[in-house]
Amino acid sequence: MTSWINRLRISLALDADEQHSPRMWRRPGAPADARAEEEEMVALDRALKETVPIVEAPPWLHGAIMEAVRAARRPARPARRPALLRWLPAPALALMLVVTTVWLMHRPAQTPAQNAQTLATATSPLQFGNQMVQAMPSAMVAPLSDELERLNQDLGKTAQFLLASLP
Repeated sequence: MTSWINRLRISLALDADEQHSPRMWRRPGAPADARAEEEEMVALDRALKETVPIVEAPPWLHGAIMEAVRAARRPARPARRPALLRWLPAPALALMLVVTTVWLMHRPAQTPAQNAQTLATATSPLQFGNQMVQAMPSAMVAPLSDELERLNQDLGKTAQFLLASLP
């Protein structure tokens, strides 16, 4: 058995259609089985090159190709949805309307006392907000006005000191 490198060299030589015998790559003193393998590869290569495969197209191939070409020219038809899916939104909408109507008819009526209590609860934050608006400006401005008054006092005392210091 030859080494894989020798088999590769023989194969490359046969693929290149060299006129030289592939035996020239065999190392000297190679065993007889290497020679037999080499001759087998040469015979196989010759047999493969001499036989030409007969390629015959199947009879249906031309018709299939022409049909594909015609189909490519035609505009694509939109996919049709099943009829059930097309009409499904209308009954669903009708069912929703019926359920809503039944719910509105059977819900408990609210008494006016509950509405008045709810209104009083809703107006209390509004009244609190009104009180905040009236009280907030004086609370926000009071520290600033105190600071401004102290600043004016400091300026007055500084002016008195400077006048007293002059000769």
